[in-house]
Amino acid sequence: ADVIIASPIVFGRMNMISCMNKLRDIGKYRLITNGDFDLCEADVFLLDSLVLIDIRNFYFDGLNPNSASGLHQLLVTMSPNKQVRPDVVFGFALAETCFRQEGFDRLRCRRIYRAVQTVVNWNQEKIDKAFDSRHPPVKRDKQWEKGKVSIPSPSMLGMDDGDPRSFIMPAYGALLHLLKLVQGANRRNGVEKFQEHCEWVREELGCVSAYARVIAAALLLGDEASKGKARSLLKVDHKRKSLGQKAWNAAWDAWFIQALDGYRLGMLVPPARLEHQSNYVGANAVLVTAKDQVWLDSITDFSVAFSPSAQKEISYPLICSTVTMRNQEAEKCLEEELRRDKLSFPEHIRNGDLIGKMSRAINNLENELNLPVRSFDVD
Repeated sequence: ADVIIASPIVFGRMNMISCMNKLRDIGKYRLITNGDFDLCEADVFLLDSLVLIDIRNFYFDGLNPNSASGLHQLLVTMSPNKQVRPDVVFGFALAETCFRQEGFDRLRCRRIYRAVQTVVNWNQEKIDKAFDSRHPPVKRDKQWEKGKVSIPSPSMLGMDDGDPRSFIMPAYGALLHLLKLVQGANRRNGVEKFQEHCEWVREELGCVSAYARVIAAALLLGDEASKGKARSLLKVDHKRKSLGQKAWNAAWDAWFIQALDGYRLGMLVPPARLEHQSNYVGANAVLVTAKDQVWLDSITDFSVAFSPSAQKEISYPLICSTVTMRNQEAEKCLEEELRRDKLSFPEHIRNGDLIGKMSRAINNLENELNLPVRSFDVD
């Protein structure tokens, strides 16, 4: 299969052992691991935004019959045990939930942050007690009841080094352009649209996002089943959402799968291991989700390659598309665009103004589409 890549990622042929992610279920939750290991061996549990919302609802409103048993088992699975105390990472999901396109929603963040920060630090005894109680946990939170819990700021969340929305900038820009082509009034076929899309991403956006490229391939070049799944992830047929909202939500879906790769390679480091970062070689990470990442994970495979630059010690993820192409013309089109991506990669990683370039491209696209919100500041 051909490998599809993105920043800070390169691409090529799959010529080494790949690392297939594994899928498990706990109630309604899907757990995607970045390797073949038992959940008790996990270093990191990475929560997505829907899990945070379920925890918030449980904390403030009490048990929900639709999620109670699954949430109970999930919290026990993530709780400290005799062998390991896993890191439960929810900052990315908090960023997705509280950093809207318009900026930081502090009031929304306050309830979610209080609930999740409290619940994920419980041991099994406290978890069992909370689920046996007739009252929601907030009733036992004296600080909250007295109004003494402050509204979190970005710096309290460890986000004082930059806007976390920049995580999704490459995928958001690419997916917004993809939606423009799909929902525009043009009659070009999928191959022509895919070629135009890839050229815009390389030349205007300046950064190829691996998972966004896989989504584009599924939507424009894939068979009917792949196309339908891509339309569902992008919410193409949801009339009440703007193109910007659709691209924004799908970009976060892609980011969480990319984060699994980051933990595997050591690009993301669990908080408890920061002091040992020099010897850090990667983590067993588990993405806990109830969203469309399961399909996105199912159409990609992962491997590791070295950078094409002289810095041979730097590893980059290879994201291999397993999307079924609809015909030979589509297959050839994908091959050619991957070749062009590879030629453009060294230039993109040398661009000292890549964030500025992406911001301007996205701003211009949002202006062209008359979207009510501008997602990123432009100098």
